[in-house]
Amino acid sequence: MMEWHFESPLILMTESLNHICLRGFFKKEKLVSTENLTVREIMIPLSSFPCMKESGTVKEALQKLRSFCPLGNSGRPCGFSELMVVDDKGGLIGRVTQQGILRVLFSTMLDPIDIKPFQGPTADYSDLATLLNGVLMREGVNHLNSSVAKVIERSVRVLPAATELIHAMSIMVICKETVLPVEESGKLVGVVKLAEVFGALGDKLMSLNLQK
Repeated sequence: MMEWHFESPLILMTESLNHICLRGFFKKEKLVSTENLTVREIMIPLSSFPCMKESGTVKEALQKLRSFCPLGNSGRPCGFSELMVVDDKGGLIGRVTQQGILRVLFSTMLDPIDIKPFQGPTADYSDLATLLNGVLMREGVNHLNSSVAKVIERSVRVLPAATELIHAMSIMVICKETVLPVEESGKLVGVVKLAEVFGALGDKLMSLNLQK
């Protein structure tokens, strides 16, 4: 399988934002010095990130995001906002986000239709807020057993493990991504978070500054 990686930041900045974000990968070119930081060095291993199979349910996805913590069961969520969906061979199918789950659970309220905002209780409808809340919660319960396939985002950008951090940063910032899956030799091996890229580049800049 041919390996793809991103072009230099100069190319990224000269192309339109929409073109960059929709295309997701660029022509193959020689990587810059191996002394530069790469995604491989800071990525989160797949074993330390929530994953599930496509055959699962919305309930399982919700529970996974609420309870998964590679550091042990501390009784509190570890702060994951999305999970990866993989096949039986560990290949990437897509991802499921908190927003995607909520859109399925409360689809009546969150469907993009023109509904006038509730203006608050009146003499005639003093219990409307309570009634609406009850209806929405029952709807959410009914959707818990829906297939997770309904909420999978399948067009996900993927970074090769050898991608330099400066390239990864430009993609994530321009395309407004906070988490991206990482592949090596065509296999999903982990994910990289913008927070980790930010920290690594920040440390590198501070180190270079001290060398002046």
